Amino acid sequence: MAVCFFVVFVFVSVYTGFSDGLLLSDPAHVEQRLNQMESQIQGLSQEVNTLKQENTALKAQVSSGNTTLVYFSAYRTNDLNFPSTTSADVVYDGVRSNHHNCYDATTGLFTAPVKGLYVFTWESLTAAAKIFDSELMVNGVVMMLNNCNFLSTQGAYSSCTGVAPTHLEPGDIAHIRATSGNHLHGGGWSSFSGWLVHRT
Repeated sequence: MAVCFFVVFVFVSVYTGFSDGLLLSDPAHVEQRLNQMESQIQGLSQEVNTLKQENTALKAQVSSGNTTLVYFSAYRTNDLNFPSTTSADVVYDGVRSNHHNCYDATTGLFTAPVKGLYVFTWESLTAAAKIFDSELMVNGVVMMLNNCNFLSTQGAYSSCTGVAPTHLEPGDIAHIRATSGNHLHGGGWSSFSGWLVHRT
């Protein structure tokens, strides 16, 4: 029985090897493999062309200025005090950065130079028994509110932060306005900043 099994095993092995040899030397099989390789090469060629097109598009964006950097950071140099019922525009008269000259430190107004998605943030520091409620305005419309109520007499200072993503058109104006505040701490502790996230 063992001898018969060995003979069958050898016969199958020889036949399989012979068949593989025929397949490898078969012109039809070779042509099929070449066609498969040609298809793979065409696929890679298409990927290369796509990458070239994307590279060209990125170069065009750089040339057209789509990578424009727009950002500013301003702050109050002195304390701001006024009656709590007063609504007043806040002028952050100190400037840490003003790339693209989009912020006016004499008026507190930011003017968008390009169309895109911007983010604005403002930090308000107020003293004990004081309050500073404020809002982000864009073209006279309220976009975001921020409450910094520290009417408690306990403690020293309270800091509040407002953050607002906003889509702007060229020439749109953004600024901070106090609504019911009576004290905003200066010395660089209260600030207004903004930057272009994505040009559209």
